[in-house]
Amino acid sequence: MPNPNPAETAILLMDRSHEDVKLLRSVLRKVGFAVVHSDQGSEALPLATEGETSVRLVVADPATPNLNLQRFVDELHQTAPGIPVLCLSDEAAGSATPGCTFHLGASLKRPFRKARLLAAILEATEKPLARTA
Repeated sequence: MPNPNPAETAILLMDRSHEDVKLLRSVLRKVGFAVVHSDQGSEALPLATEGETSVRLVVADPATPNLNLQRFVDELHQTAPGIPVLCLSDEAAGSATPGCTFHLGASLKRPFRKARLLAAILEATEKPLARTA
């Protein structure tokens, strides 16, 4: 399956931390992804399924305000079953992080290095590494 044009390929980013959003946005743009951001879980599903840009992956923090991650994933997979979700969990919460205990496809524990984040994103999107972050 050919990779879509990177300008048309987006990552939906849901995160509570503005610092993390800046880091994630920077890393994702450096490897050719557009970034769609939602700081409210209640706004995320339409962004993933109805936007002008093709969302290829959702990167989600279960602590995003107004987000029930399990419900979001269930609804996403009913509407757009091919979009994987990468869950960002806090190390302190461990495997008991609400929303990260069910099957999403991938989970990444904070703190993480940029290289590990990039590897998880590229694996989830099956995007070959074209540039480095």
